Amino acid sequence: MAKKINPTSLRLGVTQVWDFTLQNYGKLISRNVLYVLKQSQLKNVITQFFNLNKFLVGEQEIWYYHNKLFLNIYFTDYIIKNYSKYSSILQSLSSLIFEWFSLKVQLRIFRRTVWASTPNMLISYADYLIKQHKNPNKVLWQLCQFLKTHLNSTKIIYSTNGIRLVYLKGFQVRLVGRFDNTKNQMSKSIQQGFGTLSLMSLRNRVEFVHKELYTKLGSCGLQIWLFYEISQEINYDQRKKNTQ
Repeated sequence: MAKKINPTSLRLGVTQVWDFTLQNYGKLISRNVLYVLKQSQLKNVITQFFNLNKFLVGEQEIWYYHNKLFLNIYFTDYIIKNYSKYSSILQSLSSLIFEWFSLKVQLRIFRRTVWASTPNMLISYADYLIKQHKNPNKVLWQLCQFLKTHLNSTKIIYSTNGIRLVYLKGFQVRLVGRFDNTKNQMSKSIQQGFGTLSLMSLRNRVEFVHKELYTKLGSCGLQIWLFYEISQEINYDQRKKNTQ
């Protein structure tokens, strides 16, 4: 019988670096539990802060050194343009984190010009549409149509072999739960995929994210897989062109 393979764990240490990914096996030791809890709380605070200011949050890179927090945040202002807030948002967020967690913060915020390059931003966008009372089926269709237009788009990643350029070759989007206004009380599942969808090939990079979305009919889970093909080492001109 075939076993389910975690696409991220399969590639950690092989093509994808361990940088901000925690892998736990068996019982968690106390310091890891505290670290994961603090990191989760911090990410929730950051996400809520950006949502209130009408931004979509992408990746959040967090690490500690000598009792100082280093934080890189990637965001987009796709929904509402907030150019006037760029200068004030750094100070406001730094003050908020210091007040909540008593940590000195080295904060850097990067604006994504191609926001479909990360599943976290896609999830944030889907959550925004659901809160605007959009039909979940239509939200799923809209995400898939958007991703199709961005097939073969590129972005820069860090791998075990250094900086690499990757190409978006395929995607899969899955929605599970009650999202149809019918008499049937059972949950249902719909999914769509397109392009190269190999979970086993180590030549591919797989990015996965999931989130619970809440509708008037109940909760439903949204899962997004993005499949990238890893290119050879990029030159300086390519790196400069793709820098956000």
